[in-house]
Amino acid sequence: MPDLWTAPAGTPADLRILPLLPIPADAHVEQLIWHGDPAGHGNDPLRLTSVEGATGGRVVMLRLVRGERLVADLRVRHGAPRDEAPHRLLRTDLGPGASRTRTFTVTADQTTDHVPDTEPVLSTPALIACLEDTAADVLRPYFAPATASLGTWIGVRHTGPARTGQQFVVTAVLADVRGRRYLFDVHATLDGRPIGDGQVAQTLIRH
Repeated sequence: MPDLWTAPAGTPADLRILPLLPIPADAHVEQLIWHGDPAGHGNDPLRLTSVEGATGGRVVMLRLVRGERLVADLRVRHGAPRDEAPHRLLRTDLGPGASRTRTFTVTADQTTDHVPDTEPVLSTPALIACLEDTAADVLRPYFAPATASLGTWIGVRHTGPARTGQQFVVTAVLADVRGRRYLFDVHATLDGRPIGDGQVAQTLIRH
């Protein structure tokens, strides 16, 4: 992956980082997910690398790293920001802060045993499914007739184990609304211990 940027930058706490990125004049940052600037790598330069392209090259995924550590993920779209018309797919407009918390019990079919000589644990796909379903649950009570939602993006870390029969708690908080696309901060805990976190997006559709 070629380095697109090697100049030092400030921290994004006040979004000072954005003007320093080599974003073309005909493009805009559609999403920035800040993972944190890792301690112990302060002397390493920040690097911006290309991850993948989509939508005929109009959308580019970039990754900001310091040394070998991930600092932020960005999605850049060519063209002006889209001015979405009201979609009327919800009976009530929802804004950032709307949330839902659910408790899940790990079942045998949700586990993986690919590590020899260890007890089966909750698989990452099963964890993601619970995170996405909790996010969708924020929207479901407000669906207009013939409305549904689909998971359209995930950026999740699986950080701890959960074993068959254990219960874990998932919370999804609406972070941003872009037309029909709803972005959620999600996290999962087991007995107060984090086992996963990140962001997922749900997009409203008619069916």
